[in-house]
This record gives sequence, C-alpha cells and structure tokens, in this order.
Amino acid sequence: MTRFTSILLAGVVFAATGSIVRAADLTEPVGPVVVETNGGFYLGSVSSLTFLDDTSFDFGGATVKTDYDVGYYTGVRAGYSFGEMGFVTPRIELEVGMGNASVDHHRVSGGPSFDSIDSFGDARTIQGYVNGYLDIPLGGALSAITPYVGGGAGVMNLELRRQGVAVAGAGTLMDDDDTRFAYHLDAGVGINIQELGLFTNFALLTNTTFDIGYRFTAADNFSFTARDGSRSETDFRSHAVMVGFRKTF
Repeated sequence: MTRFTSILLAGVVFAATGSIVRAADLTEPVGPVVVETNGGFYLGSVSSLTFLDDTSFDFGGATVKTDYDVGYYTGVRAGYSFGEMGFVTPRIELEVGMGNASVDHHRVSGGPSFDSIDSFGDARTIQGYVNGYLDIPLGGALSAITPYVGGGAGVMNLELRRQGVAVAGAGTLMDDDDTRFAYHLDAGVGINIQELGLFTNFALLTNTTFDIGYRFTAADNFSFTARDGSRSETDFRSHAVMVGFRKTF
C-alpha cells in the first residue's frame, strides 16, 4: 500500500467517525411522553354592563314603576376545570359580586310620570352563585377560541335604595332590601390571549383566558315596605354583556 493510499484511507475513516459522533450528538434521548391538559384551578374576575328591567313598589294606594339607566356588575370567581372530556370541558366555580343601576324615572300607575331630573335612587345588589359551565373546544385554527354555555344558582340581596321624587315634598318613597334565590344563564366565548399571539412576552398572562358573553339573571318575589308602610313584591330581571378573565394555575 502506497503512502498516498494510506493517508487517503485514514482520512476516510476519520471523516466517517466524525459523522457518527455528530449524528449521536443530534439524537435526543427518548423519555416519557407528557400529555398536556387544560384542566386545573383558576382565579378570575367578571364585569358587565347591565340592562335592568323595571321594578315596582306600592305607595299611597298606587303602584310606582321604576325605569333604570344602564348599570354595572363586578365580581370575583374561583373555580376548577376538569380538562377535556370528549367534546367538552366541564368546570365549576364560585362567584361573588355587586351591582348597581341608577333610577332614570318613576311613573305612577294611573298618574304622572316623573322624569330623570325629578327622580332619584338606585337598585343595588349583592350576588353569590355556584356556577357550572361546559367549554366546547374547537381545535385546529380556531383552538384559541372556546365557546361556553352554562349558568349558576345562588342568592341575591336587592336593595331599592332611597328611591323617590323631588317634587311636591314627596322625597324618598322607598328604602328597603330583601334577599331571595337567584339564578343566571350564560353563553359566550373564551379567548386564549397568548395562543392568538398577543402579549407572548408577558408571563403574567400565561394560561389566561378572556371571556366575553351574554348573561340573563332572574330572581322573584322580593318583598319591600315603603316609607308609608305599604308592602309589595317585585321581581328582578336583567340582561348583561359580560367580560372577564380566568387564569389557570
């Protein structure tokens, strides 16, 4: 074997050995497969613009009906998501919040209507619920958007606070509160913010979902006593545009 042939053979062996070493370095060790889940505990908040239906109370032998401006509701919530179960992801939560709507005007049955300048007062609520929801993951290109349906049941304290008219010395006609069973029905979508490619550098928003939807809230047979001693009952009905955040831990 000539010296040239020996050198060439040694070069081929060296190159082959280097290729094998580099290939081994590029090979990742095989480990256990980790299955990600979207379940877990979460904390969040919820807020809304609320459109409250008319309430009413009796005073002086007449019924006073009250119309309200657009109100608000804000609350906090804590829950648990069970992760995907087939086509849905169930979750449960506890929610506590407060709401308010100012009086726009009062009108007396068979009598006058007092405009917003002469009418005053508001309707205040404290609400607490046990909620249940079904998230419906879409997957694919729409995986960042998850529709949901659900609702809750609990209690509501409704206060018709200092409601009256500022004419003819009438003043405050109603200032009373009562607590009753309440429920709400919800539907909307949850949006995974970072999965949309937004705020990806903010660790605080990891596993954070932005909710937007509709809520119908109802409670019946609140009993009130007016300033003149008249007793009457009224129902609570509201429609709301809800927004909120949920962060899963």
